Amino acid sequence: MSAPNAFDLSENAAQTYENQRVPAIFGPMAEATLNAIELPTCKTILDVACGTGAMARAVAARLTEPCRIVGCDLNHAMIDVARANTNDGIHSFEWVAAPVQSMPFCDGDFDLAFCQHGLQFFPDKPAALRETRRVLGVGAMLVISCWRAVPPFFEVVADVYRTYLDETAATTAIRPFIWNDAEEIGNLISEAGFDCQVPKGLPVARRMPADQETMVAEILATPNEAALRASGQDSVELIASEILKGAEVFRQGETLVMPQEAHLFVAIAR
Repeated sequence: MSAPNAFDLSENAAQTYENQRVPAIFGPMAEATLNAIELPTCKTILDVACGTGAMARAVAARLTEPCRIVGCDLNHAMIDVARANTNDGIHSFEWVAAPVQSMPFCDGDFDLAFCQHGLQFFPDKPAALRETRRVLGVGAMLVISCWRAVPPFFEVVADVYRTYLDETAATTAIRPFIWNDAEEIGNLISEAGFDCQVPKGLPVARRMPADQETMVAEILATPNEAALRASGQDSVELIASEILKGAEVFRQGETLVMPQEAHLFVAIAR
C-alpha cells in the first residue's frame, strides 16, 4: 500500500501499522472483500501493494490446497514486517520489495491478484495496471478496492492538521480517499486488458480504542509521521487529543467505531 513519497514508513511505523491499522481496518476489509467475491481455484496469488500482508494472509487462511502467495510492495519496511509476521503453513509465501510498474515476475505468473487500497497511491496508474495484467494469465481474476469517499473520521483528522500543522499535512491525511471516481477507475482497469465488472459498494467499520495512547500511535503510523515528530512530542499529544475530541461522535463505550466504504472491482484478464 505504498508509492514513492506517498506511503514511505519507517520500520517502527510499519510495525505499528501492522499492530494497529491491520486489525482496525485492513484486516476487516480483507475479510469483507473475500466474503463479497467467489474465490476461484488457484495455485499462484499476487498481493499488489501488499503493505504488511493483511490480504495475503486472509486469503491464505481460506485456501485448503497449497498455494504460492507473493506480496509485492515498494516500501521495504512494510515488506520486512510482512515477512516477520507471516507463517507459511501449507502455503509458500514470498515477500518482494519492488515498484508495481516493474515487478520482477514472468508473464502470466499468477492466476489471481489483489490490490487492496494501493491503486490510488501509484504515480502512473495505467502503467501499474498494465504491469499487473502482464503478470496474470488469461482468465485470471483481479480484485481491486479503492475508497469511495473521504470518511468522516479523516475529515476530523484533516481539520485538526490544518489548525496545528499545515494544509500539506491535512491533504496528506485524506489523499488515500480523494481518487474515488468509480467510472474512471473502471475504465482504467478495462483499458489495461481486463473485463471489469460493475463495482460493488463495500462498507466496513474502522474500530480502535478511544484513548490517547492509541490515537498517538494511529497518527504516527502514517505518511505524516515525519511532520508530526518534527513538531515535537507535546504537539503530537495535543493533536491526538484534539482528534479524539472531534471523533467523540463515533464513540461506542471505550471504542471508536467509524464508518468507511470502498469500491470493490472484480476484473478478468483477457
